[in-house]
Amino acid sequence: MSRPRASVSLAAACAAALACLVAPAGAGAASDTEVSIMDDQLLLDASDAKLEEVVTRFERLGVDRVRVSAFWASHAPQARSRRKPGKFNAASGVDPAYNWVALDRIVGAVTAHNMRLLISITTPAPLWGTQAPDKGNGLYKPDPKEFANYAEAVAQRYERFPVQYAILNEPNQPGWLQPQSQGGKLVAPRIYRNLVRAAYPRIKQRDPSSIVLVGELAPSGRDKRGEREPIRPLEFLRAFGSTSSPPPADAIGHHPYSFFDPPTQRSEDPDDAAIGDASRLLATLDKLTSKGAIDAKRGSKLNVYYTEFGYQTDPPDPFAGISLSRQDRYLQEAAYRVWRNKRIKAYNQFRLTDGKIGRSQGLRAFNEFQSGLMFANGRKKPSYEGFATPLVIDPATPRAGSSVRLWGQARPGGAHAITVEFRTGDSGAFERVAQPQTDARGYFTTKVNARAGYYRYSYSGGGTSGTSPALRLRTR
Repeated sequence: MSRPRASVSLAAACAAALACLVAPAGAGAASDTEVSIMDDQLLLDASDAKLEEVVTRFERLGVDRVRVSAFWASHAPQARSRRKPGKFNAASGVDPAYNWVALDRIVGAVTAHNMRLLISITTPAPLWGTQAPDKGNGLYKPDPKEFANYAEAVAQRYERFPVQYAILNEPNQPGWLQPQSQGGKLVAPRIYRNLVRAAYPRIKQRDPSSIVLVGELAPSGRDKRGEREPIRPLEFLRAFGSTSSPPPADAIGHHPYSFFDPPTQRSEDPDDAAIGDASRLLATLDKLTSKGAIDAKRGSKLNVYYTEFGYQTDPPDPFAGISLSRQDRYLQEAAYRVWRNKRIKAYNQFRLTDGKIGRSQGLRAFNEFQSGLMFANGRKKPSYEGFATPLVIDPATPRAGSSVRLWGQARPGGAHAITVEFRTGDSGAFERVAQPQTDARGYFTTKVNARAGYYRYSYSGGGTSGTSPALRLRTR
């Protein structure tokens, strides 16, 4: 990975951060669901011009927060060495041996555009930061003490900014933490518990008011045991909890991918947790906190942040994609389902653009996710406009004349005047049917009598205006 030059100083970005913290309510101060986005592949190697273009697009799409990874081995010195460098203060975010150039640029650009950040402090580790450096594997048993040093360095570096922190990425997957199991017994949950117990207080020491997310689990796993066999998320959480040494958490991060299924579909295995399994996930967390197996630091119950989510499309991926229209509809319905659950505090889109397609034949060409709102060449998918102006009618197929709820969000969030419009056919003029107001984050809901035809909404106020794509309603 190349390391481009810094273009935004931390001093200038800090000033922008302070401005962001005192922004008016219209900038997203309400308690409703926060909208975030993640696209490391697009951001980390971007030129100055490309970074500005991408972050500007995030802002115009109404994103509240940008998630970015702080890969330990990418920032630490001598990452392939089995011996820790001498005269190196690993707990200091200003030690010159660290290389923060790429991350500094992203933090500066995001903050300058009045958005907040979620920094995922994650593997791979430098080899000297593992408990078995001779294995040459940066995923194998990260050393809790060294990981805590790195976590403190990250928090010290960015404590002046509006930042949340996440401890590791998908520790129930062998692509991020190994071993998962040994001798038929789960190992990764215990390793992760030790990492959390070591890193959490060090982050809080540097940035006491921040929210630290724990978990960040993938939505599914396997029953088979092995060093590289993924663990189902709810099984992982139960093994992660401990009444003798409960790990601390401000909230739980989760990646509720549903892949081919609609957001209302429940997973077949009771220990998986896709987006349709929110009640199952929350019930598991409540049992763990009630018996003291996880130390909930911000109340008696743990809230959940969906910090990675999306649907891959066909085109371009014929193996793991759904149609473009279905992606558009599923993403809007997912946002609505999240908004309805008051304990889910954030909803994430992964990614803005599709990943690069490899030159290999077949499935191997699609190693990167094709879940973008845009194709890799920059052409917009239907979901691009739907993401900025989501609209859902509930129930989806009502009886004619019955009362239905229309829900949406005018992004960027803020107080807006909404006009809901309707027409019966494929052409002709729209008529006004409702004029609800949004809350401070741009969400609105209103009830109308169901008629077969097309609904849309327009919005204005807060310096922005726009119109959603029309949504067809079929009645019974």
